[in-house]
Amino acid sequence: MISPFNNAGLFLVQSIFDLYIFILMIRIVLQWVDADFHNPIFAAIAKITTPPLRPLRRIIPMLHGIDLAAIVLLLALEIIKIALLVWLQADAVPRFPGLVVLSFAELLNQLINIFFYAIIALAVLSWLNPLVHSPLIEVLFRLTEPLMRPVRRVIPLIGGLDISPIPVLIILKLLAIVIVQPLMTIGMALAMSTGT
Repeated sequence: MISPFNNAGLFLVQSIFDLYIFILMIRIVLQWVDADFHNPIFAAIAKITTPPLRPLRRIIPMLHGIDLAAIVLLLALEIIKIALLVWLQADAVPRFPGLVVLSFAELLNQLINIFFYAIIALAVLSWLNPLVHSPLIEVLFRLTEPLMRPVRRVIPLIGGLDISPIPVLIILKLLAIVIVQPLMTIGMALAMSTGT
């Protein structure tokens, strides 16, 4: 049985790592969509995530506009988080190949969730106050537009209503079911295998 101290440790580890991983992933996605660096939200994200990236960038350069240092940091943080959680829960050290697969699956799941909830948030905000322009709406628009643009070309407005978020949300959930869940299963089997 897990003690209250272990539960507290699990909660703290998961919360701290998940928050920083979320912020770092938002930075990577905003860089990918070429977000405005003067947006106060992006500026705050950059300020929080730049210190650990500075030394990594001396070793790992950018590649065709892709911030490889941020991706390596993201994967490393996820591996450390999962290893700590397994150790606190099961008092076992997971095997590295399984950790890598689990980390990749977890990061992919978080990326899908970022797009999913950004689309919902932007849709709700556009219904509540369609004419308001704020830094948050700009960030949400930048995040979601690469997914929404191709769908809008195929699905026109129906009675002045944009229903393009619905198929995108369905596709995102299908990706989570078809790709992420099997990867999680494979990763867990690899991480907890005893070997020979």
